[in-house]
Amino acid sequence: MPYKRGRPLIDTSLSFRIASAMTFYVIWPIAQAVNSMMHSTAYENRKKFAGISRAVLVSNHTTFLDPVKVSGIVLPNRMWHTLLEPTAEAPVIGTLTRLLGGMPLPRGKEGLKRFYESCEEAFRYRRFIHFYPEGECYRYNQNVVEFKTGAFLLSAYFDVPVIPLLLSFPKGTSNPFLFWAGPFPGKPLLPLIRFIRPNILPGMKTVKSVWIPSASSLWLYSR
Repeated sequence: MPYKRGRPLIDTSLSFRIASAMTFYVIWPIAQAVNSMMHSTAYENRKKFAGISRAVLVSNHTTFLDPVKVSGIVLPNRMWHTLLEPTAEAPVIGTLTRLLGGMPLPRGKEGLKRFYESCEEAFRYRRFIHFYPEGECYRYNQNVVEFKTGAFLLSAYFDVPVIPLLLSFPKGTSNPFLFWAGPFPGKPLLPLIRFIRPNILPGMKTVKSVWIPSASSLWLYSR
């Protein structure tokens, strides 16, 4: 069950899928209870997911419990969460993250090809693949770092939409009992993403620019 470099990125065997479902539906409510104590979470515009057969999800990364918040958007369904390959290789934690839907991102051009091949299979089992295009967690940061391009290239390759999930901490909603949460800044401004990258896989489209809206489409916020 532990992931090792060079092995398949996702396990779609019946036994693993059963173990994954059991693990997720036991652990998510516990993690959500912790999240509620620390941040509380409210969702907006969840109905926009209706009728979308598959998509790439992107969001800023502001807390270590963001995967819990994001997973709650599509419940009772589940999604894939991309993560760094070394995390998936870690003892115990690596297996747990994969059971919860973690999908490692292998390095290098060959690794990217493997990832795209795995995504074809991943979409057959779950509708959404989620990315943190900032590349790491910037705790409580609302000045979003420029996004890396991988999620948008994947969207172009599979001809599926990119759905932005905005994790925002509205100013003035701090709860004195949420002593772990820290200060809450205002709503973030998501960046303009500009890049021109040559095709790296057969059939790949070149994506030049993407604008992630910040004013009219709040998908998720903590308070």
